[in-house]
Amino acid sequence: MVISASKGGRVVRLPASRPGQPAAPPPAEPAGAHNVVAIRLQPGETVAVNPAPEPEPASPKREDFDFLGHTFYMASKELSAKLPFIGLTATEYDVWHTMLGAQLKGGIVPITVIKLGERLGIGRKEAGEALARFLDMGFMWLERRGRYRINPRIAFWGSSAEQQRALALMPDSIPEIRLPEGEVRPPRRTRRPKLESL
Repeated sequence: MVISASKGGRVVRLPASRPGQPAAPPPAEPAGAHNVVAIRLQPGETVAVNPAPEPEPASPKREDFDFLGHTFYMASKELSAKLPFIGLTATEYDVWHTMLGAQLKGGIVPITVIKLGERLGIGRKEAGEALARFLDMGFMWLERRGRYRINPRIAFWGSSAEQQRALALMPDSIPEIRLPEGEVRPPRRTRRPKLESL
């Protein structure tokens, strides 16, 4: 017979009773005793006690991320590597990172073209043209006036389950993002030199 006892328990062997005699009662448990098993064995019987396995050590507490500002979002590593290859202007870079930094949970950016221009110190036309380029590339889309949503496949603030829900809400009209190939960034666009007046 095999008995599994928890750690700290004990087994008390009782003497075998003789024919015609009442069995002796088990001894009283000492104060604080626990997990005591009383077994009456007949001659020739044995008992083996298997202690419970040691509990597995508790997994270390997961450390919290410590980012500047105590908030962060997830972004596509591939996009970051290829962003310089797209040929964005300085204003478009500013607009893109402003939209990323202004997003709420779920990738929502509540901002109008006028407010975006005011934040960056540029005109409404310039801000609108920069936004239009990201809309054309599928980096974001306009849900309604003053409410944009960043494409959850390239950047997202929220849990993986929330990202899956956001992906399910993507309109079919959003173009597939195609990043440029190559390992060397193409030359930047340069302004044409002004013609000297005669």
